[in-house]
Amino acid sequence: MKRFLLLLIPFSLFAKPNGNRDFEVWNCDRITIPLSKKVHFSGNAEFRYGNHRKKLYYKQYQGGFHFYDSAHTHFHLAYRRVYNRVQEKWIAEHDPLIDLTVQVRNRSAFFLSNRQRVQYRILGEKLGGKNRWLYRNRTEFTPSYRLYKHPIIPFLADEFFWQEGRGIDQNRLEAGLKIPYHQRTHLNLSYIWRLLKDPQNNWLYQNVMRVDFTLHF
Repeated sequence: MKRFLLLLIPFSLFAKPNGNRDFEVWNCDRITIPLSKKVHFSGNAEFRYGNHRKKLYYKQYQGGFHFYDSAHTHFHLAYRRVYNRVQEKWIAEHDPLIDLTVQVRNRSAFFLSNRQRVQYRILGEKLGGKNRWLYRNRTEFTPSYRLYKHPIIPFLADEFFWQEGRGIDQNRLEAGLKIPYHQRTHLNLSYIWRLLKDPQNNWLYQNVMRVDFTLHF
């Protein structure tokens, strides 16, 4: 664990929030509540700090339902409210979304999943006023290998974003650790190398340390 955290130190770069070469910290806290064997409710809150981790520039709140069709597929319907800091003011957007996730797992704990998300960004006048469709595709791979004698699970993931009117405008390459505290609590620590297209269609890159905490009821 210490070695993983030390790897993040060289990426502590000074830059404006969400700008080129910025080093950011993202935190997402979520809960899941089973309503039945095939339907679960989930909610989360996410916060993103940029400018060398000094400034909160993004926050979101989301709630929705997971529908488990089988051990290999499930759907997720949700509503997300996003706040972006624009000229020191918080501007809201509203994003309904739907996910389809396909996954495979074997007895040795090998795991491979693909999540396809269709998201509709409802943007107010202060964010340009033009609503956009957003498609996201995330693939995650977890090997059967475990770290030491503890059930700490390494994982790799890649996600690309296609946005209406802009094409592919973001990619996230992620490497991290899944750390189960308890049957009901899980912690994920990861590093994300993020490629992002700015409004002038220039590609920026950012380094992100992500910390996710999940509580299962």
